[in-house]
Amino acid sequence: MILKPLLFCLILLITFSIKLASQSLDAEILRYTTLCDVDKEKLTITDSITIQINNRAGDKYTNISIPYSKLEKVSAIEAWIEESNGNVVRNLKKSDISDRSAVSENSLYEDDFIKCFQLKHNIYPYKVTYTYQTICKNYIIISSWTPVIYDKIPTRNARLKIQFPKGFEYSKYSTNTSDFRKDSTEANIILEWAASYPNPIEPEIFSQPNDFKPSVLVTPVYFKYGVEGSSKDWISYGNWQYKLLQNLDVLPEEEKKTISELVKGITDKREIIKTLYHYLQDNTRYINISIGIGGLKPYPASYVALNKYGDCKALTNYMKAILNYVGIESFYTKVKASEQPQNILKSIAGPQFNHVVLAIPLMNDTIWLENTDNANPFDYMGSFTQNRDAFLVSKDKSKFVRIPALKSKDNQSSFKLDFDLSTTESSNVTIHSTFRGSGFEVFNQLHNEYNDDEKDKIFRSYLPFDNYEVIKWELVRENRDTAKIGLNVNLNLSKFLKPLGSDYYLTLFPCRIPLFTVPSNRKLPVILPFPICNSDTLMYNIPVDYELKNKPDTFSLKTKYGNYELQLNIINGKIYAIKHFELYSASYSIAEYPDFYSFIKSVNEIDRMNLVLKRQL
Repeated sequence: MILKPLLFCLILLITFSIKLASQSLDAEILRYTTLCDVDKEKLTITDSITIQINNRAGDKYTNISIPYSKLEKVSAIEAWIEESNGNVVRNLKKSDISDRSAVSENSLYEDDFIKCFQLKHNIYPYKVTYTYQTICKNYIIISSWTPVIYDKIPTRNARLKIQFPKGFEYSKYSTNTSDFRKDSTEANIILEWAASYPNPIEPEIFSQPNDFKPSVLVTPVYFKYGVEGSSKDWISYGNWQYKLLQNLDVLPEEEKKTISELVKGITDKREIIKTLYHYLQDNTRYINISIGIGGLKPYPASYVALNKYGDCKALTNYMKAILNYVGIESFYTKVKASEQPQNILKSIAGPQFNHVVLAIPLMNDTIWLENTDNANPFDYMGSFTQNRDAFLVSKDKSKFVRIPALKSKDNQSSFKLDFDLSTTESSNVTIHSTFRGSGFEVFNQLHNEYNDDEKDKIFRSYLPFDNYEVIKWELVRENRDTAKIGLNVNLNLSKFLKPLGSDYYLTLFPCRIPLFTVPSNRKLPVILPFPICNSDTLMYNIPVDYELKNKPDTFSLKTKYGNYELQLNIINGKIYAIKHFELYSASYSIAEYPDFYSFIKSVNEIDRMNLVLKRQL
């Protein structure tokens, strides 16, 4: 059959466009297949990945790491390099594979390891294919799968295939997959999904890119992981976690004596909890320990009492044991900690969490304890755990609870700046600022976890000035249970006043408005997990013989997205600018983003206005 010239040209153009697109990529996943073979005794997973390396910059993707643990054995590793013509130019040798521990920062010991190797070629493009098998003797998840191996490069074709024996009970959930098939043989049920990731999603400020990636979650309804359990519903899953915690709350006798002395004479329950929380903070430290089923089962309270360290599970279990000893009920509560709250799939019960905190019902309130941070205020849930569902573990009564959201007053930064302006010398500025919420967390961590040189470097990167000299600066925290921190700074600013003919001008100190991109570039919805609130008082001492040229004005913007106010006054030769900016906690679709951005743009135009000073006649 002879193709018509126009159709032939069109095919050539499409083919050429695809080649150009590929050539512009450093690398791409051409094929990714996962086969999960389930039986009553074990789960066998076989993965096969083919990566095409298009240029020298893509060579970094030839560093292959395969994770495993004592519970998840890896074997049958094979790999090879193919040139574009299909010729195999190199096969992986056993001697090319190295083993190393996957112990991460803040970890004493992890039962996690990595098999790693590199297969690299010097003629582009070339393909690296590798396959391996993972055998799990105990498992609580059959597959938590996505075709996204690397966030920044595409995956062209991916398939997940799961094979169960007939009668095996399971739960499944999938999103953004292109095809699903269910089949059966005489002995097995077969599930198969197809997916791709053709256009890598760039992360954007206040977005949740994972919501738009293909994913599949499959879990067994009945399992044995430490102890026998079920995920047929959340009550059952909670009972499994409850059983896993049994007999881990026994305290040494010496520890009991110490606790009794600490709370002696205190009758108010809240004060008892606070005293014991301070004891935890002052006498333990966070170190990750993950061995055996350590990802889900904490070390005993006696271990923490003796060694004075633990991970989030161990420290929370220890705090729970301390409170239980003095007769105060508390609940081990699992949460998915992240800057952007991640949705929990409530249709599938199972391990969708990465952190543990303690919930303590008290009268008509609940006290929340973050047990891994020695400088965390009492009853303070930070930006990584606030405003989301958490799973409270209780025998036969496990349930989802809501961790309270930060309010405007809880996430506010306030600045008071006093400028002494000069047209001939450096201008001086004194800054008194207070941070709450996410700002408090950043500066509190800076205050407690960094040496002086690191503190100074990070502090200087925060200053919104050019050509300055730091005279002095300090961080001030009133007390350990106040969720705010102060930053006091004194600076000399060189050439702060800019000449404008015979006049001078300055730009108002900015109100720390998040940097949102223009609507044509925004791809993902905006999700603000907490309100952003900034309030500033600026005082500019005008140089002698000068006055403000442009007339002060008042601006006010009130929208569904937030509000902004600016008041300008001149009193006794000084310019006073009072600002307030707030973005509300909410989600905004791409369709609504232009209106949202319009508000941000209007605020930016007003907020950084120039003030012109002219010489008095």
